[in-house]
Amino acid sequence: MTEVTAKSGYAEASVADVIALAGVSRKTFYEQFRDKEECFLTAYDVLSDRLVHALVDFGANLRAGPSRRRAQMAAFLGALAKDPASARVFMVDVLGAGPRALKRRERVNASFGDAVLGDAVGEPVRRAAIVGGVNNVVAGALMESRTADLLALVDPLSAFVEDALGHGKRPRT
Repeated sequence: MTEVTAKSGYAEASVADVIALAGVSRKTFYEQFRDKEECFLTAYDVLSDRLVHALVDFGANLRAGPSRRRAQMAAFLGALAKDPASARVFMVDVLGAGPRALKRRERVNASFGDAVLGDAVGEPVRRAAIVGGVNNVVAGALMESRTADLLALVDPLSAFVEDALGHGKRPRT
């Protein structure tokens, strides 16, 4: 599902394409999934669980603060850059996969915020705005097929996060 969706987008992805690529029968597909949406949601859950767990594990041995957030941002963007098909599904195609997918994305964003921001910001709106800002920039790069540029976003996105948290260096006025 990930490969088919990355190639054609969620709307154009079909069960026929998935079973052809997977080399399974239609019967086997429907024994596992009710429909295309359920298959997509399962793939999204696997991708998001893997990514969020990796960020949590990665940050567990680092001291909380800006250097850990920057390291986690680098790990996040590096993981996306290594697997462009999954990155596109995770960050872009989920947006057009319907209300159930958007609800799951909201939960993933909250988990991402917990993993990267920790208790640096407790205000739900501010936390969602920070995560949303990072997502928007990353999704824009992926939509423009600039996967190779993702690692170049580590410093500007890390600076954005610190500024949004009120930890960045502010110019004197």
